Amino acid sequence: MAAAPAGLPLPPSRGGPVLGVVPGTEYREGTFTLDEDNALVMVTDGVVEGPGLTLDAGLERAGTLAAQAVHDGLNAEETADRILDAEVDVDYLDDVAVLVIRRT
Repeated sequence: MAAAPAGLPLPPSRGGPVLGVVPGTEYREGTFTLDEDNALVMVTDGVVEGPGLTLDAGLERAGTLAAQAVHDGLNAEETADRILDAEVDVDYLDDVAVLVIRRT
Protein backbone atom coordinates (compact mmCIF):
# COMPACT_ATOMS: atom_id res chain seq x y z
CA MET A 1 0.00 0.00 0.00
CA ALA A 2 1.13 3.56 -0.48
CA ALA A 3 0.37 6.69 1.51
CA ALA A 4 0.50 10.36 0.56
CA PRO A 5 0.68 13.54 2.69
CA ALA A 6 -2.99 14.35 2.01
CA GLY A 7 -3.86 11.89 4.78
CA LEU A 8 -5.62 9.38 2.51
CA PRO A 9 -4.23 6.02 1.39
CA LEU A 10 -3.43 5.76 -2.29
CA PRO A 11 -5.29 3.06 -4.25
CA PRO A 12 -3.60 -0.33 -3.74
CA SER A 13 -1.67 -1.87 -6.56
CA ARG A 14 -2.81 -5.17 -7.99
CA GLY A 15 -1.55 -7.99 -5.78
CA GLY A 16 -0.11 -11.32 -6.69
CA PRO A 17 0.69 -14.65 -5.07
CA VAL A 18 1.92 -14.61 -1.49
CA LEU A 19 5.71 -14.33 -1.40
CA GLY A 20 7.67 -17.47 -0.62
CA VAL A 21 4.71 -19.83 -0.14
CA VAL A 22 4.47 -21.70 -3.44
CA PRO A 23 7.78 -22.91 -4.89
CA GLY A 24 8.34 -22.04 -8.54
CA THR A 25 5.81 -19.20 -8.56
CA GLU A 26 6.50 -16.46 -11.07
CA TYR A 27 5.91 -12.87 -9.97
CA ARG A 28 5.08 -9.84 -12.08
CA GLU A 29 7.75 -7.19 -12.21
CA GLY A 30 7.02 -3.51 -12.39
CA THR A 31 8.45 -0.15 -11.60
CA PHE A 32 6.99 3.01 -10.21
CA THR A 33 8.19 6.30 -8.81
CA LEU A 34 7.54 7.01 -5.18
CA ASP A 35 6.66 10.69 -5.12
CA GLU A 36 8.27 13.04 -2.64
CA ASP A 37 6.73 12.83 0.87
CA ASN A 38 4.96 9.54 0.02
CA ALA A 39 5.56 6.16 1.61
CA LEU A 40 5.45 2.56 0.46
CA VAL A 41 4.21 0.27 3.25
CA MET A 42 4.44 -3.52 3.21
CA VAL A 43 2.94 -5.70 5.95
CA THR A 44 2.59 -9.38 6.80
CA ASP A 45 -0.83 -10.97 7.12
CA GLY A 46 -0.59 -10.90 10.92
CA VAL A 47 -0.85 -7.12 10.76
CA VAL A 48 -4.00 -6.98 8.67
CA GLU A 49 -6.11 -10.01 9.60
CA GLY A 50 -7.14 -12.11 12.56
CA PRO A 51 -10.17 -13.15 14.58
CA GLY A 52 -12.67 -10.33 14.36
CA LEU A 53 -10.64 -8.51 11.69
CA THR A 54 -11.22 -9.33 8.04
CA LEU A 55 -8.43 -8.89 5.52
CA ASP A 56 -10.27 -6.02 3.80
CA ALA A 57 -10.91 -4.24 7.10
CA GLY A 58 -7.31 -4.77 8.19
CA LEU A 59 -5.90 -3.44 4.93
CA GLU A 60 -8.17 -0.41 5.15
CA ARG A 61 -7.11 0.22 8.75
CA ALA A 62 -3.39 -0.14 7.99
CA GLY A 63 -3.70 2.10 4.92
CA THR A 64 -5.54 4.77 6.89
CA LEU A 65 -3.00 4.63 9.72
CA ALA A 66 -0.10 4.89 7.25
CA ALA A 67 -1.68 7.80 5.39
CA GLN A 68 -2.37 9.67 8.63
CA ALA A 69 1.21 9.06 9.79
CA VAL A 70 2.58 10.47 6.53
CA HIS A 71 0.19 13.40 6.78
CA ASP A 72 1.43 14.00 10.35
CA GLY A 73 5.03 14.09 9.07
CA LEU A 74 6.17 10.91 10.85
CA ASN A 75 9.33 9.24 9.62
CA ALA A 76 9.44 5.59 8.44
CA GLU A 77 10.09 4.11 11.88
CA GLU A 78 7.34 6.17 13.52
CA THR A 79 4.92 5.20 10.75
CA ALA A 80 5.66 1.49 11.28
CA ASP A 81 5.25 1.93 15.04
CA ARG A 82 1.84 3.54 14.57
CA ILE A 83 0.66 0.59 12.49
CA LEU A 84 2.11 -1.98 14.89
CA ASP A 85 0.66 -0.22 17.94
CA ALA A 86 -2.80 -0.57 16.39
CA GLU A 87 -2.14 -4.29 15.90
CA VAL A 88 -1.60 -4.67 19.65
CA ASP A 89 -5.08 -3.20 20.19
CA VAL A 90 -6.60 -6.08 18.16
CA ASP A 91 -5.39 -8.47 20.91
CA TYR A 92 -4.31 -11.17 18.50
CA LEU A 93 -0.74 -12.36 18.22
CA ASP A 94 0.61 -13.61 14.91
CA ASP A 95 3.74 -12.92 12.90
CA VAL A 96 3.87 -9.20 12.33
CA ALA A 97 6.25 -7.21 10.20
CA VAL A 98 5.95 -3.74 8.73
CA LEU A 99 8.38 -2.28 6.21
CA VAL A 100 8.06 1.40 5.42
CA ILE A 101 10.01 3.16 2.68
CA ARG A 102 9.55 6.91 2.90
CA ARG A 103 10.72 9.35 0.25
CA THR A 104 11.55 12.73 1.72
